[in-house]
Amino acid sequence: MGRRDALLRLSIMAALLLGGAMAPVFAADVKNLSVTVSSGTQANAYGGYTIEEGASALQNALTLSGPAKVLGASAGGWSRWGNAEWNTLTIRLDEDGLLGPSDIVGGGVAESEGGGAAVHNTVYIESGTVEGTVEGGVAVGINGVGDGTGDVLSNQVTMSGGTVYSVFGGETGEGNANDNVVTIKGSAAVTGKSNAVYGGYTIDGNASGNIVNIEDDADIHGKIMGGYTRAGSLISGNKVNVTGGNVNENTVYGAYTETSLGFASAGSADVTNNEVAISGGSGVAEVYGGRSYSGLAQGNKVTISAASVSGNVYGAYTAYGDVMDNQAVIKGTGQAGSSDTNSVYAGFTNIGAAVGNILYIQDSAEIAGSAFAGYQGGFISSETVERNQVFMSGGSVGGDLTGGGSNNGGETLNNYVEITGGTVSGNVYSSFTDSADALENTLTVAGGRVEGSLFGGYSNTGTANENKLTFSAGTAGSDAYGGYAQEDADGNEAVLSGTSVLEGNAAGGSSARGEASGNSLTIKENSEVKGDAAGGDVYMGTISKNIIIIQYNA
Repeated sequence: MGRRDALLRLSIMAALLLGGAMAPVFAADVKNLSVTVSSGTQANAYGGYTIEEGASALQNALTLSGPAKVLGASAGGWSRWGNAEWNTLTIRLDEDGLLGPSDIVGGGVAESEGGGAAVHNTVYIESGTVEGTVEGGVAVGINGVGDGTGDVLSNQVTMSGGTVYSVFGGETGEGNANDNVVTIKGSAAVTGKSNAVYGGYTIDGNASGNIVNIEDDADIHGKIMGGYTRAGSLISGNKVNVTGGNVNENTVYGAYTETSLGFASAGSADVTNNEVAISGGSGVAEVYGGRSYSGLAQGNKVTISAASVSGNVYGAYTAYGDVMDNQAVIKGTGQAGSSDTNSVYAGFTNIGAAVGNILYIQDSAEIAGSAFAGYQGGFISSETVERNQVFMSGGSVGGDLTGGGSNNGGETLNNYVEITGGTVSGNVYSSFTDSADALENTLTVAGGRVEGSLFGGYSNTGTANENKLTFSAGTAGSDAYGGYAQEDADGNEAVLSGTSVLEGNAAGGSSARGEASGNSLTIKENSEVKGDAAGGDVYMGTISKNIIIIQYNA
């Protein structure tokens, strides 16, 4: 942002001295003015402009067309001390026209302290080249955007053609950026190679209710973010819709708080109720419904119903916080991942609890790698992984399918997986934990095919107790366990019924080196088990009070 802030600061100073396409107006408000620039070269261009303290720029319009060139800033309305509201900038340049490299603004405010807001301003771009950044509404301070204190609310940028470097629906330093909308459609192109499109951007404020739409043949060369804050406390209700266009192997975020620039106060915002929906287009590398560094990630969602994402998909991600009640939906002809190393997570955390996340896999959707409803991985954590759910009615998963998974010490409990159709090439775990206990998890298989094994609950080094597997239809290519553990496996249950077919062994509970006690296996109706069957199974340990029931139909 440094280069852009410097250019904007220079353009503000030039405007104060020169006034651009019109002289400064010293009045209470600058209102209902309309300016058209269709030829020649301007230093700056404004529809309405005021430097008077307390004066606002209201309902002004600037149109730039033909071969016009503006080398500095352009704005529908600009106020030095007041508000900028309901101003409009329209750009329809021909091949000889040019704007920039300074910022292009629908409505902007600039202040030393306690500045006004930019509200309901609009930029329309139909054709032409813009070398700088386009903002629907912006609030800047003496040193640029970074110390702007005004809110930017309900501003819009709509591109149906032309080329720009980057686009912000609303941008501010310390204010809030809420309810701004960016739509890139038609043949429009955004050429910035880093972060190209923001619905709402703020450094220290909150960003909520912003929307980005990518449609038709739009060409985007950088990252897309519905809402962004570096050090605010909340990013909520932002959305990105991709129905067409080419994202050129970039990442799409419904909401994002900084994780990589090393700011001491960065990344603590709660990221809630944000969404990404992909139903067309191409070139999306990764997707995050919401991403935070150390805040809560709750209620975020990713839906892929068509087109493909080449990398990982996260309903929500946080490195050092909780992920709760997030969703990932892969359906229709949607594809997630280009290799078996790419995964889908409804909720992902390194250190924190993963609770209540839901994964849906439907229709003919394809997931190249593994898929998780809730996942905890990366560092040692004592937080739980619980009440995560998977519902699979069709499609395919190239790796393992897991309801609640932990690779760093989290206990997994009350997770649920239900399969009624589709194909899983790996194993299915209602819960998986590497070094804690798996308790009271449930796996239901009522159709489809699983190439690997079925686990109601699985613990690699802990215990698996009170887990349940119900297998009533479909096929499984290996083994089936109510609970499986390195240590104790107690009180687990497996019920195989209906038309289910199991190629391998079945056990209510299985322990590698502990105790298997109070487990049960039921095989009934027309279910078929081609391997061994046991109520409780132990490799090196003790076994007691296990039950096996066989009730075949005549």
